[in-house]
Amino acid sequence: MDLPTPQLDEGEVLARIERFALTTNNMTYAVYGDALGYWNLFPAEQSGYGCMPAWGHAEIVESRASDIPVGTRIFGYFPIATHLTMRPTSVTSRSFVDGAEHRTGTPQVYNLYEFEPRESDPRLDSLTAIFRALFITSYTAADYLRDRDFFDAEQFVISSASSKTAYGTAYCLADSPAQKIALTSARNMEFVKGLGHYTAAHEYADLAAIDSTRRTVYVDLSGDGDLRRRVHEHFGDRLAFDCLIGSTQADGFPEDDATLVGPAPVFFFAALQLDAYKAEGQSRAFMQRYRHDERDFLERVGGTEQPSIKLLEHTGLEDAPTVIAGFHDGSTDPAVGHIFIPNAS
Repeated sequence: MDLPTPQLDEGEVLARIERFALTTNNMTYAVYGDALGYWNLFPAEQSGYGCMPAWGHAEIVESRASDIPVGTRIFGYFPIATHLTMRPTSVTSRSFVDGAEHRTGTPQVYNLYEFEPRESDPRLDSLTAIFRALFITSYTAADYLRDRDFFDAEQFVISSASSKTAYGTAYCLADSPAQKIALTSARNMEFVKGLGHYTAAHEYADLAAIDSTRRTVYVDLSGDGDLRRRVHEHFGDRLAFDCLIGSTQADGFPEDDATLVGPAPVFFFAALQLDAYKAEGQSRAFMQRYRHDERDFLERVGGTEQPSIKLLEHTGLEDAPTVIAGFHDGSTDPAVGHIFIPNAS
């Protein structure tokens, strides 16, 4: 849908979206859009529709905010669109918060825009757009488990193991001696084995082949209720914790199930973990640690020597529905990173 460019009010800026990434994480935003408020961030003009959010880079092309000059480049959360009107608040030397009224009530991480210089290598911008929101989820989830001594796990069983958040989590759990066991589909098995982040890999149908006598933490990126039930029944009282991180294969937020064997799933929400760091005065120290480790991870998965991912750039927005449909039905190649450049000029 083409909409006219709005006239800016005092204190507002207009951002031209340069590039954004679409990943299976966008399906999680859609599935949890009502439960967690994702649909509120970019209200759709048309009733019954929603603007799916995505992570990427933009440049301020018009400004009526004195402390945000034209030409400022930012990284953050954007709609699948060409432009976004914003109202910068809480401006610092590193970032600002979009204080638009409809964006209140959601965790601040989704309203925070970091000032970022343009990389000399556009590939790094694309890798950041693809991985930052995913890897920070992986990174904070590993922190969450680490702070709880990994629940004394002897093995982590990680579903949707071909997803970027899943193998990022396996990477971040490298300091735990517990085995990292992948659960994936048959078509993604070779990709998962080639990543080098997992101790072993099994197809979903072969869940019973995983040792059920080991103390296990289930790291759930699929959100599939039938798979969850099978995991709980297989590991029984050896299942120490069920950490629900994403929903690549679900159609809604999981309902409480009193008949489930073992511990109830605990939903891990990275934004709340980041807000907790802020409340404890640890945000700056966390981000310094995170940025260093993120750069190492991007070099590992996206470097020029044997990268785990190849970038596919889409000019304009026309391909977005097809890519999203591929994520929904699971047909998308996990080795491809989809980057969209909305403005061809």
